[in-house]
Amino acid sequence: MSVTYNIHPAFAVDDASLLETDLTTCQLLVLIGRGIFSYVVYEPASKRFVALKSYTFLSQKSGAVADLEMIEQVFDADKLLFTSFRAVYLAFDGGDSTLVPEKHYNASLKKDYLQLIYPEKTQEVILADILPDQHLVNIYGVDKDLLGYLRKEFSTDNTLHVNSALLKSYTFDNGFRDINGVAFIDIQQHKFTLTVYKLGQLLSQQEILCQTGLDVVYHLVNALRQTGLDEQYAKVKVGGAVTADSQIYKELHRFIPKLEWMERLPGFGYIPKMQEIPGYYFNNLYALALCV
Repeated sequence: MSVTYNIHPAFAVDDASLLETDLTTCQLLVLIGRGIFSYVVYEPASKRFVALKSYTFLSQKSGAVADLEMIEQVFDADKLLFTSFRAVYLAFDGGDSTLVPEKHYNASLKKDYLQLIYPEKTQEVILADILPDQHLVNIYGVDKDLLGYLRKEFSTDNTLHVNSALLKSYTFDNGFRDINGVAFIDIQQHKFTLTVYKLGQLLSQQEILCQTGLDVVYHLVNALRQTGLDEQYAKVKVGGAVTADSQIYKELHRFIPKLEWMERLPGFGYIPKMQEIPGYYFNNLYALALCV
């Protein structure tokens, strides 16, 4: 038996321009993660974001079953999702994923690449994002029922992994080619994605579970040292669901001298209410526009 939840967005951002915009010319960029369902309405002709909503869930259940149950209720409550958008893109955050050099990629071996690292899951569909500008392929697993439901409701086959969008977005950062290296930390509920570069070359990307700020510091310092970088000199840029008064940020500030916030993705238009939210907060959601 399904449970009824009181569904309200944690963030709902729009203004009068939404009513004045022809939404059939817009794209809906949807981000699905563990306990999270967010989307932004993007007008590609003007490269402008005109609306954003983000739902967060708490459930007694766990895994994709809980996410699917709650997303079904978001559809019942949010009528904007039934608009005839020009296109809909589904991005997934979390789950098993791995990066493979494009020159070594064989599409028929997608499952094998992933299962070299992670155990096989019976309810999993294996997908891949080809990133020619990065010379990489991002291979990842998505729950079969969740993917099927979203594809049916949105009538779309456009899928990607959020880390593919993050990799594209980091190349726009002014510290991307830092000689001492730069680490980007995208913080979400109980996990973070850590991406490390030196002189514009990707050294590592990994998704790590965490409970405390010290967890984040430990894994960050360990990853920097394993890639030959020094946490006292490398630049560390923080984004995602975190604030300056959070325990995670305070612990990072204690141990990392060159700590900065990620900036809002340049080259796009944002309605005034979006500009009132710190630019780093929805950097992963805005980054999806680089993949459409």
